[in-house]
Amino acid sequence: MAPVHVGEWSGQENRRHKRVSLHVPIECRAGQVTLEGRAENASVNGLLIRTETPFSEDEEIAIRFSLPGSTHVIQCRASVVHSVPDAFMGVEFLELPQDSLDLIEQYIASAPALQGKK
Repeated sequence: MAPVHVGEWSGQENRRHKRVSLHVPIECRAGQVTLEGRAENASVNGLLIRTETPFSEDEEIAIRFSLPGSTHVIQCRASVVHSVPDAFMGVEFLELPQDSLDLIEQYIASAPALQGKK
């Protein structure tokens, strides 16, 4: 898989929230299709997921992952907000349980922010 760096797909940084490295396995499901990927980075709103077979933009999916050092499994629905074939998809959390949001906020607060394109 070719390296793709965050921000290259559009050339412009439009994020409103701090984004941090994550690098954990993730399971994504839509209907009867399940794919395994790797969450590359996270914010309080969503994730960038590295996968060779991303779902289509605007598709609602179910995701499952754990934060590093945690046994808590985060499960929620998400919406695919952008997709690059053979590379990655960006998802926005939908209906994220409060306990999971709290864990994500704590993880993000303790990690250094990723630097966007200048």
